[in-house]
Amino acid sequence: MSHSASPAARTLLALALALASCGRASGPSAPAASFTDAGMKVELSVASGALREGKNELRLRVVDAASGAPVDDASLSLDYAMSMAGTPPMKGSATAAPLGGGEYRAEADLRMAGTWQLALSARRASGQEARATGSLRTGAAEIQIAASPSPAGADEISHYTCSMHPSVHESHPGKCPICGMDLVPVTRGQAANGVVRVEPERLQKIGVRFAQVERAPLVRTVRALGRVTWDETRLVDVAPKISGFVRDLRADALGARVAKGEPLFSLYSPDLYAAEAEYLQAHSSGSERLASAGRARLRLWDVAERDVAALEASGKPLETLPVRAPASGYLVEKNVVEGGAFEAGQRLFRIAPLERIWVEAEVYASDLALVGVGTLATVSAPYLPGRTLQAKVAYVLPSLASETRTARVRLELENGDLALRPEMFVDVELHADLGPRVLVPTSAVIVSGDRRVVFVERAPGELEPRSVETGVTGEDVIEVTSGLQPGERVVASGNFLIAAESRVQSLLEQW
Repeated sequence: MSHSASPAARTLLALALALASCGRASGPSAPAASFTDAGMKVELSVASGALREGKNELRLRVVDAASGAPVDDASLSLDYAMSMAGTPPMKGSATAAPLGGGEYRAEADLRMAGTWQLALSARRASGQEARATGSLRTGAAEIQIAASPSPAGADEISHYTCSMHPSVHESHPGKCPICGMDLVPVTRGQAANGVVRVEPERLQKIGVRFAQVERAPLVRTVRALGRVTWDETRLVDVAPKISGFVRDLRADALGARVAKGEPLFSLYSPDLYAAEAEYLQAHSSGSERLASAGRARLRLWDVAERDVAALEASGKPLETLPVRAPASGYLVEKNVVEGGAFEAGQRLFRIAPLERIWVEAEVYASDLALVGVGTLATVSAPYLPGRTLQAKVAYVLPSLASETRTARVRLELENGDLALRPEMFVDVELHADLGPRVLVPTSAVIVSGDRRVVFVERAPGELEPRSVETGVTGEDVIEVTSGLQPGERVVASGNFLIAAESRVQSLLEQW
């Protein structure tokens, strides 16, 4: 027998149906565009469902056209450009990162709303390469991505050139007018992309060298000028707690070396003499309480235990008692002379050990982000030929010097052999470990305005210009944040010769 549902139950059922309807309605607003070429099927879609001005996440899926199996060994690159009358076209490029299962991710930065022309390339390790052209349109809800196979004319012959003299452009096969070698064909696709074809032997003769893109630790070296100074945490002052007069001054010169417990001078003080007499009287009376109080009084005035024992052995007050060095080191301050008088608490000497010293290096504000507590450093100096000292950053001072706009970085060094002395100037190298990065030689990157270009070896003798984004510069390497993958080979020297030929072939507006 059926019963009608309660109002609460009907409300819950309606809410569940509404949520289900919303779930079915969600998802990308435009379907994935796809094309098939070179045995591969490539799908391209926008992760957010619609393109917008600015950065956009693109998703790609590559499968085998025959079996449908995911393709994970493809290198996918996207080049997009927008032409405007009277100005050079805006261009951008992106390299897709593999996600697994045939899925890839790329980011396109569309710096202006409108239609951008798109060229997409998917190249497998076996050499198969699928290409397509299309467009990316920003705008309203009807935004979609249209991909189409590469034009049939892309593989047509554009011109013939000489492998030894790439500047030669002929419309028909034949011999090079300069050296007599057979001319080789250049396709329209290669010419449009700026691809340069030069025989490997010719590359070697003109001094072109290659380097492999690698992911390796990047250590940035910051060089600075340092000044040696005392370790301020180890400075010790000699300031007697009782007034008196100086006799038998032994530490009589600045820079003198003193050892802990060694007498600096003899102290004559009427108050101390009276305290000695009182202690001896209490000691001889047998009163432990009075003797303990007298002994504590002498100890609070920094009378050494050995001097108290000598006082007990003599049985009479000593006219003078030695003032001993509280630490080993060098006298860096002296405010006393033979026979001089002083008040209680007056600083008479300052002692500085040199077995451990500080080096304060001046680091520019632009390099401060690379330096922190614990950063490894090496210290060298012209007067220490062939020798470097290892150190670590112990402290970075929080303010900048107003005159030089630099910050002081403090290093702590062991200095047992006294090779370094305060006020010496030294050379400091701070080694900032930035971790693994994608690196190429600095010479591989051609800089032109806000663009960075490298030439990638697609095949022996076939070089392709590719826009990249760079990061931190090391000693002789530079970080590449996008545009290259580890394992690719790039031109490391002689690339300006290759760039000149590529400009002729592709008529690139910006370098």
